[in-house]
Amino acid sequence: MQPVTITISGEYLDSQIYAGHLYLFGISGDIITLDWNNLIEDFSIDESLRLAVMAAFQKSDLFYHSRNVLFQDQDIKNVILSKFDELARKDLTVSDKKMLSLKVGHQDNRFPFPHNDSQIYGKTLYVGSQKGIHSAAIEKWTKTKCLISACIKEKWDCHVSAMSASYGCLALAAGSEGLFEMSLFNTADPESLSGDNCVDCNWTFYSIYGSSHVRSGYLADFERERSMRDHSYERRFRSLISEDTIFHGSGYSWGVHDKLYQVRDGCVYIVRYQPWKRQRFIEEVRFDSWKGQVVSGKVASFGVIIECENAIVVLPSDDGTPITFKGEPVNWRIFPRSKYYENQLHIIYEDRIEIISFNHDYFVNQKSKRAGIEVFQIN
Repeated sequence: MQPVTITISGEYLDSQIYAGHLYLFGISGDIITLDWNNLIEDFSIDESLRLAVMAAFQKSDLFYHSRNVLFQDQDIKNVILSKFDELARKDLTVSDKKMLSLKVGHQDNRFPFPHNDSQIYGKTLYVGSQKGIHSAAIEKWTKTKCLISACIKEKWDCHVSAMSASYGCLALAAGSEGLFEMSLFNTADPESLSGDNCVDCNWTFYSIYGSSHVRSGYLADFERERSMRDHSYERRFRSLISEDTIFHGSGYSWGVHDKLYQVRDGCVYIVRYQPWKRQRFIEEVRFDSWKGQVVSGKVASFGVIIECENAIVVLPSDDGTPITFKGEPVNWRIFPRSKYYENQLHIIYEDRIEIISFNHDYFVNQKSKRAGIEVFQIN
């Protein structure tokens, strides 16, 4: 199944999508906020495709909740598949005129510029840069006006190359300084988890995986235990586990939720990870050499995303043919912890952003899939 793509022209550095708004960070130091729901609903699309459009771009969880009932009927499954296929053939380009009508915010970017990474968590935008971590509240004033607060707060002053939010914390990749964790509930300084080089980080359940090109990647392994005070759960650090222990070899590795991946010697190695069970090797997948050295990797519900020197490659969760987006991007982003946008891949090129929706994962057995994180909310 081919993905569905929306194209917006312009020169951007980063993007975020949250609560019905698309945030575009311009190269000239501005931030544009678009009404995402109006953008989708404004496309001239047959009513027969409206449900597919909603699932593709507004409610990525739509079919997961009912798939066990719906897709037992092959006729229903075939109809839904055909609608996604038809939608993928549509030209979904946002015109300049349409952009103007969809703007609900346009403001100066008051964060350190340019930044390395961004996250929206708990109605707050966090930005990581060479000058550290800064934050600002997302403010929705009216139905036609939504802005990022001009009150920028400095949270930390150490260089940050990447970050990931979960469990009321920010995991912080600080390059040669290592991997840190910062609580968002107090003003304490971030806690060092490892002094080993870390250029990217992601949450694997309540643990954190740190990636590095300089040294081996590693898993900061946590356990979850019940608090004696209020019977809530707390995370407790146990140890660092090297990628050599996990994969029995060194390469570039990363992990999100229930899957850990490593690229080594032209292969992608896959390990299923669940903290309450032993790690289990799944298998390896060959990787085309022409795409160049691996720059970074992420995991979404729809598959594994690997940025190489010459392309971005998606290994889809249905074990279909890898999908290749040729060319070097300015930036790219996925939203694996989003409720409504987890099927989206945003790729920013020099003159446009492509917002790509993958919809094959609705039809995949979540327990057995090897590429992509398991979607647990299926009934």
